[in-house]
Amino acid sequence: MDLLEAKSRIAEALAESIFRRARYEVAQFKAGYSALRLGREDFSPDFRVKQPNGGGDDREFLVEVKYRPSIEQFISVENQRGDRSIFFLARRQWPSLYFILVTERPEPGRSCFQAVAFETLRSGEPFRTLDLVEVKEFGLFAHNVEDHEELVHRIFELLTA
Repeated sequence: MDLLEAKSRIAEALAESIFRRARYEVAQFKAGYSALRLGREDFSPDFRVKQPNGGGDDREFLVEVKYRPSIEQFISVENQRGDRSIFFLARRQWPSLYFILVTERPEPGRSCFQAVAFETLRSGEPFRTLDLVEVKEFGLFAHNVEDHEELVHRIFELLTA
């Protein structure tokens, strides 16, 4: 396993942990389909999160987590791809899919955990990300994400030391 793959698996585990701590039910995503692959990467959902509300109005989302050394560079490339972007391809297959991007080196003032902002995306506009705590659909608390950001920095620093 190379360093990039290790960081990717850790990023996925930390994102799952954020949702578990927020009292979401988390389950691996399994379906009878062929994976959505681009090169050697799989862009199919990693897991399903569900937050029971008790009144039958449960919130449920599919989540794909990707580690990226530079989120801005990744978003820039996907914007250049236009209609062939992996974001569009994946959302055609899974309309409720959210991409969470994880990095240990976010831009100043940004979170290590960012989500692609599909809900506010207008036709023809470039993709952008929101800090995970800003995704209102998830209803996550800032301290939850901040605690996991500290883990990102500690764990990834140990891996690269």
